[in-house]
Amino acid sequence: MQAIVFDLGITKKDVVEKPINKDFVMVSPLKVLLSGIENAIFSGILWVEPNKILGSSGIVKIRDIGLEVDKGLENRDAVVLPYSKKYGGIGTEVDGIMAEKPVLPYDSIVILPEDYELKYILYGYASIALQLRKVIKGLNLLILGGGLTSYISALAAVGYANKTYIYNDEGYKLRLYGVEEVKNSDNIKFDAVFITTMRSWARIIIQNLAREGDLLILPRFLNSWPALIPSRLNVKFIEPSKFDGVFEFIDEQISEKIFKELVAESDTLEASLPTPKPGVILDAKKIFT
Repeated sequence: MQAIVFDLGITKKDVVEKPINKDFVMVSPLKVLLSGIENAIFSGILWVEPNKILGSSGIVKIRDIGLEVDKGLENRDAVVLPYSKKYGGIGTEVDGIMAEKPVLPYDSIVILPEDYELKYILYGYASIALQLRKVIKGLNLLILGGGLTSYISALAAVGYANKTYIYNDEGYKLRLYGVEEVKNSDNIKFDAVFITTMRSWARIIIQNLAREGDLLILPRFLNSWPALIPSRLNVKFIEPSKFDGVFEFIDEQISEKIFKELVAESDTLEASLPTPKPGVILDAKKIFT
């Protein structure tokens, strides 16, 4: 089958079809969501094993299932989370969705309602944002990064955090009501910092500004990232996961205007990396024809 893999670059090639393990599902990709994870691979910040099938998130149709998976899920559409609690990062530590017949861990998918909207493709990032609310309530929150995780989390933090600041050194800017974009973090008084970027500048800021005992929050997209965490900080990880209220949050908080500012749509992989916006949605059918 054809697949998009990492092979000293990002390329399309023929690979052997994978067997369906007992707790996996075989799917057909419908839409692929490229984000900061694929940007990091493309730019060399994040290394993955050669011939690893890429594609951390998207919308798929379930075609076949392993022995431990409910048979009734066949032919249902689902959104793929960028992380499996059991196996690790999708499209980074285990094979991702950019193949004709990808095989994915069952715990990395969430079944979609029949009348779903395209913006539900953001489910994994929205699930992190809703979990973040419980952690930062009443605190001054500083978010470092300019991707889907950072902006959706900033949107969710308004009304829960005392103040929400975002420091984005990655180009694309999105203005959100109640979120203060800062250019110099030296004068910010924060109680918690949420690092959503894999770039090294965020680590430098934390080393210079964070005080002993400060709350450092990190999204869990890989088991192997980050490699180093300052020991003086109170660290909490938040995993993308199935979480109550995510569809409702997307419906109510991510308007069509915000969705279009967060993501672009594309027909070709070559024009999509690095992403011109925090995310790019690829039509999977056009990739493999």
